[in-house]
Amino acid sequence: MKLVLPGDKIGFVEEFVAGKGAFEESGEIFASVVGRVVVENRVVNVKPFKNLPEIKKGDVVLGRVVDIRNSLALIELSRIKGVDRELMHTGIAALHVSNVQNGYLKELESAIKYMDIIKARVIDSENLKLSTKEPEMGVIKSICSFCRHELLRRGDELVCPECGNAERRKLSTDYGLGGW
Repeated sequence: MKLVLPGDKIGFVEEFVAGKGAFEESGEIFASVVGRVVVENRVVNVKPFKNLPEIKKGDVVLGRVVDIRNSLALIELSRIKGVDRELMHTGIAALHVSNVQNGYLKELESAIKYMDIIKARVIDSENLKLSTKEPEMGVIKSICSFCRHELLRRGDELVCPECGNAERRKLSTDYGLGGW
């Protein structure tokens, strides 16, 4: 078994099919993780020394709101609760307006805003769909829409200590506590 690093060439498409931990580009197969090369039935895999975190249905994840569209917020995920390692780039998860809170929500931006840090539950791991309906799920950190200072919780409202602006979000019970 050969030790490889990400980007190391491990074969050609005429010899093998790229499996887990490997990718094909321009007819060549490269490692995408640090590990050992394992070939089984002409499929070349790279077995990582440490298993990479895998997002599963039911996982609690931490992410940042990177875009808000009409009825959909796009969330860049960074961690899975209970897993010490950061996620490798997973793409973007989706939070639909119908999965933000129990009951009707007219406008998504009345519950979450761009750059908010949220805690959410994965409801579909294949398509990376999230929910914040549970009380402990929702926004755990946010910044003022006007002056960009961190907002402090005052009951069900968020208040900016700099400019006095008050805002509302779908807050997690953990908002402002530092843990998640």
